[in-house]
Amino acid sequence: MSTHRRFWFVWGWPIALGLLSIFGLLAALLGTGLWHWASWLSFSALLALIVRYWWFPPAERSHTRIKARV
Repeated sequence: MSTHRRFWFVWGWPIALGLLSIFGLLAALLGTGLWHWASWLSFSALLALIVRYWWFPPAERSHTRIKARV
């Protein structure tokens, strides 16, 4: 796996969730009307994702585990 692909494999979702959080904060602070709805929607999506992984953690798969190189 190339370094570029490994970077996005590890950091892709955290970056996307961070951008969604920033969007929600800026929409709530700087906008009115439709922007407030967009803020609520973005934070609801984040909260739903948190609840989903808290209540139903993913099963560990032995074939997807990254093995340390010695």
